[in-house]
Amino acid sequence: MTRINSLITFLNTLGDTPDNNKDEKLEHSFLIYMGLLMSVGGILWGSICFFYRLEVQSIIPFTYALITSVNFTYLYYSKNFKLVKSIQILISLLLPFLFQFAIGGFVASGGVVWWSILSILAGFAFDHGKATLRWFLLYLILVVTSAVFDGTDIFIKVEVPHHISLLFFAMNITWVSIIIYMLFYYFVDSELKHRNSLEVSEVKLKHALRKNKEFLKLTQGQLIESEKMSALGNLVAGVAHEVNTPLGISITAASIFEQKIKEIKALVKNNTLSKNVLDEALESFEEADVILMKNLQRAAELVKNFKQVSVDQISENTRNFELNEYIKEIVSTIENEFKHRPVELSLDLCKKDLLMYSNPGALSQVIVNLLQNTLFHAFDIEDKGKVIIKTLADKNEVYIIISDNGKGVSKNMHEKIFEPFVTSKRNEGGTGLGLSITNNLVTSALGGSIHLDLEYKNGSSFILNIPYDISKED
Repeated sequence: MTRINSLITFLNTLGDTPDNNKDEKLEHSFLIYMGLLMSVGGILWGSICFFYRLEVQSIIPFTYALITSVNFTYLYYSKNFKLVKSIQILISLLLPFLFQFAIGGFVASGGVVWWSILSILAGFAFDHGKATLRWFLLYLILVVTSAVFDGTDIFIKVEVPHHISLLFFAMNITWVSIIIYMLFYYFVDSELKHRNSLEVSEVKLKHALRKNKEFLKLTQGQLIESEKMSALGNLVAGVAHEVNTPLGISITAASIFEQKIKEIKALVKNNTLSKNVLDEALESFEEADVILMKNLQRAAELVKNFKQVSVDQISENTRNFELNEYIKEIVSTIENEFKHRPVELSLDLCKKDLLMYSNPGALSQVIVNLLQNTLFHAFDIEDKGKVIIKTLADKNEVYIIISDNGKGVSKNMHEKIFEPFVTSKRNEGGTGLGLSITNNLVTSALGGSIHLDLEYKNGSSFILNIPYDISKED
């Protein structure tokens, strides 16, 4: 049984090469089995003819089997399937006619020409269009010739008993039918298995793609959350630094109150408090009070802005807000990053109130991302520069333009600047995710769009357009 399986495997792969696909391997198997089955029939035919003393005629079917074995041996060593296929179809078409001529004609041979129909089936299995048509026309010509000239002097005169002709007829019908059935059973069954395999592979691929899509969606969400936390961390650091300054001044002012109060208490205790000293103390109190109130108000404003922006960044809620004022709040929380660089951040806001109903958290993250991207990419650490945030109003949407006079964006980056993992500073810590996440936030969370202004020549300029009311967007 093992030897039989090994033989079948050998025959199946006789003409195959590593780069053949499934269909090509199936064609090779089809041709090999057709040739082998016809060779078995040829050997059977030759043996019967030899038994009935038709020795010369028996040479033709034996020759078919011999040519087939030589042809397939050549295929094994050369892998030249195209040539081997043509030779096999040709001998499968011609030799049955030659055998018919040699045995006495169409009737005497029991219609042995029917064997040639197998060559047409092979032609349909391997070729298409004109190639198949040529084989079919040649077959028809030979069949018509056999019928028209049957019994004439063209054919060799051989006395074949009637019962032998009937035997030939039965053999031809039976063996050709067996070959056709076996070939098509194998071919169609293999094709169905191949299709089923493809369908299973397609289902597995769709499942894998769906899982991959879910994973990418989850990863994207995690990246956005990571960016939110990173932006929030920057806000905390910036606001802490900013609040520290007015609080330090306030403590100094409060210490003036403490010092002056101690001095006055001592003078009162010794009954030495004069009007001039009291006037000086009151003047110091007034100055300290102004300083204290101004700086405490500044600290309170910073805390208020930080509270609003941080809450917005953590939540995904939509609410009403005035865009220009909100941009000022955002800028106040990130100003600290600009104070350590010779880069000026200025606002050119629309004088008209821009009342929005949108996602302020996403908007703050977008603006912070763009400003940080500008500091990182547009300027070297010691470069002087300028960044401007500008707002414009339209009927249904607002425009936020963030421009700088830095290095600009190279042409090869224009079309892919919002793609993930695209960065010009990969060796300097750039991940290439900032603008990709920014684009995702603008399109999904804000219902708008963002693009790089290619007409801007003095650096780089990003233009956001977002609707006033996101609830009206589909």
